[in-house]
Amino acid sequence: MTTMQFDAAFKVIDALQLAGYDAVVVGGAVRDTLLGVPVHDVDVATSATPEQTKTVFQKTVDIGIEHGTILVLDMGEPIEVTTFRTEGTYADHRRPDNVDFVTDLAEDLRRRDFTINAMALRSKTDIVDLFGGQDDLAAHIVRAVGVAEERFAEDALRMLRAVRFSAKLNFDVEQQTYTAMKKRAADLRFIAIERIKAEFDQIVRSGQPYRAFQLLVDTGLSTYLPGSFQTIEQWRGFKAQDSLTGWAFFSYLEQDVQLISRYRGSNKEQRFVKHVFQALQTLKTAPTPRELFDLDEVVWQAATMIANHVWQTNHTVEDILATKAALPIQQKNDLAVTGKEFLAWSGQKGGPWLKEALQQLLNGVLDGTILNDEQHIRGWFEREWKF
Repeated sequence: MTTMQFDAAFKVIDALQLAGYDAVVVGGAVRDTLLGVPVHDVDVATSATPEQTKTVFQKTVDIGIEHGTILVLDMGEPIEVTTFRTEGTYADHRRPDNVDFVTDLAEDLRRRDFTINAMALRSKTDIVDLFGGQDDLAAHIVRAVGVAEERFAEDALRMLRAVRFSAKLNFDVEQQTYTAMKKRAADLRFIAIERIKAEFDQIVRSGQPYRAFQLLVDTGLSTYLPGSFQTIEQWRGFKAQDSLTGWAFFSYLEQDVQLISRYRGSNKEQRFVKHVFQALQTLKTAPTPRELFDLDEVVWQAATMIANHVWQTNHTVEDILATKAALPIQQKNDLAVTGKEFLAWSGQKGGPWLKEALQQLLNGVLDGTILNDEQHIRGWFEREWKF
């Protein structure tokens, strides 16, 4: 991202300031700008209430107005604008019992999770840093804002966020923050597994996943998560290019194809992991033509990466895909006939036999025993299927 998004955000800030309100860029955009890494979202916080913000801009959308957030569209790039707020008690360890709008930026920043996320920009050169976030960035430290145990008692998911930032940024967790994580680890049981999975989606593809898994074990957080976490040493040196590959690796290390379903992964994610398990099994010998045909390129990419890491092999996805590309057909629609011809040639009604005959045809064409030509297929069919 995007100079365009930053420019749009500062135009929003200028307009709010001109109208008499305080306004700043907040959160990860500030942290990542100071780190010199790509910024993905630029959010604005303001002393204006949502209703007041709407009077400043012509094009707005309510996207979380109960929490003080609206989307401003006037500047070309959509910018989220949220009113400064404080949060009440967290009776369920997940979400605040109430949210109160305030006009003081310091109160808003005080409720945030970590010092490196509690900075703000009033302009491109005016940094608001009330809790030592810049010092902690320089020291490569993840430190809770204020009293760490209080932050984690409010929302236990923050402990997993600490793990994620440690792995993503290759930062150490500050000692008091680390101690509070150990003390409050059991509070993870209050967190919806879907929220936990969203953090793991980023942990398993982070730059330092081994650091994350070691931290999960050392703090006791792993005790309250699905999985045994007995093979974390295998994470050393492994860097998944995407979360799906990370989940497949995690599942394979656990030898649990159902692991991602226990984290409430989608059906698509569960199928992917299952297919990677199948591909890994075939890589122990050599993939059959049918296995090459059935499994997608992305599955083979993940499987070869995992196999080479765990077994110290030297499979290349290029070789596998070249063999796959040399198959007589690449999809079922490439077959010279369909079930329609089988019905006509047999004079029979459809039934289980038809599915079996089509499977035999597909396997035969793929392994080269049946030529993918209508005349040859008919000859094979009339020899093999007599009614």
